[in-house]
Amino acid sequence: MRSLLLLASVICLSSTIAYADYTIRNVYKFENADMVATQNGSNAMIASVIGYSEDSNGNKASLKCVVNVANGQISGHCQGTDQDGDIEYTTVARDMTGGNKQGTFQRTGGTGKYANSLATCVYTVELSDFTVGVGYLTADCKE
Repeated sequence: MRSLLLLASVICLSSTIAYADYTIRNVYKFENADMVATQNGSNAMIASVIGYSEDSNGNKASLKCVVNVANGQISGHCQGTDQDGDIEYTTVARDMTGGNKQGTFQRTGGTGKYANSLATCVYTVELSDFTVGVGYLTADCKE
């Protein structure tokens, strides 16, 4: 009986570890996009993206990203400045083939509270319209 209780406790504890350290909500808008056709018939695009995010720790940030989209893959670099003036540097990636709406962004460092701090976030695009150039995403993050 004791080992059954111990096993149940370990399972409960490990299931809580799987949850995110914090969550993010983000709205964004594509700006200054430019596109060219490629040899294989697909398009390649580069764009700057501006946005606003809020995390479950109470941080709010204005964001600016430069992204590349080619062969259904999005990749880029972002810089966010929060309410304290601290800067967070991130990379973003997503395989958009097949309508995939999940991707990752990774904090690679920053200033203030983000200095020497790494995090990985799995995001889901909840709403987007490439014609209008806007979107909304949510993310679960682990430090």
